[in-house]
Amino acid sequence: MRIPISRLVKELPLEAHQLREWEKRGWLGEVVKDPRQNQQRVYTEEQVERIQLIADTIQAQREKGIKRTDLAEVEAKLLERFGGEVKRIDTDLVVPPQSLNQIVELLIGQNQKINELQQLMHQQPKQQLPDPVDYTEVLTDMKNELKKSQEREEQLLVIVQQLQTNLDELKKAPAKSKWKFWDKD
Repeated sequence: MRIPISRLVKELPLEAHQLREWEKRGWLGEVVKDPRQNQQRVYTEEQVERIQLIADTIQAQREKGIKRTDLAEVEAKLLERFGGEVKRIDTDLVVPPQSLNQIVELLIGQNQKINELQQLMHQQPKQQLPDPVDYTEVLTDMKNELKKSQEREEQLLVIVQQLQTNLDELKKAPAKSKWKFWDKD
């Protein structure tokens, strides 16, 4: 029988954070969380006995005037009462049936998808990769185009130089009017 943490803190003069702290120290063994009770911690009867022993030991220390808990004394009493051997922890986890059904459905669905993919792979004809492309022709064509482009650029530079020369000559020549009455030749 497992006792939830909410019931323990109501019945014993303890708070939940104390139980979690004792759990961290390893004084309670492995505490199970119950999925049916919103993952609430639940304790076995032996764990409840341990909790009672720890609480009694700490209370006795307070009555003696010890304000800080003497951890060594608590651990010594736990060892004396419960021994130091490692015990198999009861792991009778409760899993709701709908959770198991959902897991089974997921596994069935995944297996179906795997089978479908395997069938598709077997139906597909094995395709061979294309032969590697010989880029030497493409490279040769690109070199030829570059050479032609450079030749056109040189021709354009010659034309620009000729135009510049013609423009300079026009600037030097006297301006002649189109109208004869302005010209006195």
